Amino acid sequence: MLSHHKNNIQLSLKLIALSSLFSLYSTAAFSLSSTSESSAAYSIKKQTVKTQAKQGDARALYLIGKQYRDGKGVSRNLEKAFSLLSESANKGFAPAQIDLGQMYTAGISIEQDYVKAFNWFKKAADQGYASAQFNLANLYRTGRGTLVDATKAHAYYLKAAENGFVKAQFNLAIMYLHGLGVVKDLTKVVYWYEQAANKGFPMAQYYLAQMYVNGEGTEKDLTRALSWFTAASNAGVKEAFDAKRDLEVKIEQIAQSEETTSVLKSDFALEN
Repeated sequence: MLSHHKNNIQLSLKLIALSSLFSLYSTAAFSLSSTSESSAAYSIKKQTVKTQAKQGDARALYLIGKQYRDGKGVSRNLEKAFSLLSESANKGFAPAQIDLGQMYTAGISIEQDYVKAFNWFKKAADQGYASAQFNLANLYRTGRGTLVDATKAHAYYLKAAENGFVKAQFNLAIMYLHGLGVVKDLTKVVYWYEQAANKGFPMAQYYLAQMYVNGEGTEKDLTRALSWFTAASNAGVKEAFDAKRDLEVKIEQIAQSEETTSVLKSDFALEN
């Protein structure tokens, strides 16, 4: 089963990288409005943000830039969004820096430029933002906007993973599995798969189950393996559904074999 793990791991790594690297926008926890706000409160808040933006407030510039980018409350205008986000980013506001990095990565309203994407992600990563650290690690791993550097890719995946970024936790497990930029360590593979699995990441659940089946990096534990295969299967991982079914058959066979052995040892007369 581990060979199946390794055959599929590169595809999984590529998909996880692309899921963030080519996403258009960051998920920074900043917004201008809330569905729970009254229209009057929202109007006051909106006007306040506009005033702050005119005064050069970085956060306000970012919020209005997001509005133009997403077309929320205003007509969508990517050029204006880029201008406002750039102004915010140049003032050191990390969420704006992340968004610019993603816009340069995807070539949204501007020419695709991995070098500029790298520079903006680096600025935000150095401020401790996990999504920027993750994107920067992807660029180091793939050599986009910079030279390929597995050691630095590992370092930034680790920073993001320790900040709780689930995709970084998954990719970090793969780095340890293959010894990319770090010494191969199956114990750490299990640890980081488990961190991601506990956050509900389906592929981490699936691969963690395989580690328990094979007893690699941890004690062999078919009960835990079945639990994780079940979780991944419920999340829609087809391979996990098949593995779960096969493991259930195996566990049943083991149980029947142990029962037969017990009967053979205990139910027969041993003396004349």
